[in-house]
Amino acid sequence: MQQILMTIVLSVLLAGCAQPQVEQPKANGTYLVIENSQAWAVLVADGKRVEEQGTVLDVIKLSSQHSTITASYVIETPNCGKLQWLTERQDVADGVTTLMSLHDNQQLSESGCVIGEGLSRVWTVLDYSG
Repeated sequence: MQQILMTIVLSVLLAGCAQPQVEQPKANGTYLVIENSQAWAVLVADGKRVEEQGTVLDVIKLSSQHSTITASYVIETPNCGKLQWLTERQDVADGVTTLMSLHDNQQLSESGCVIGEGLSRVWTVLDYSG
């Protein structure tokens, strides 16, 4: 009898210690991945990943410290058409920052283009072309 009573008391005590599950943070990010002539525009929002595969049309990298544009990447995808990303240098009080942004074209708002939601986000370019 004492063993049953002790089991019930421990069960109630442990049930009171149970915590509701904490919601885990979801991954978010926007990436332009370049590998030689292939490109992938990847949009991760609330842990869900969508990507648009395409072909690299043009890559221009500028080394001038006086230019606000440091690089340009142009790719073409079947659903989104030609897309351009610009890396822009911004001099701020605590240093130089670079922002990678996707520039609008007419096809970004069409239903087949999965990366149109990334227009207002800052992108990270991963260039594995060597």
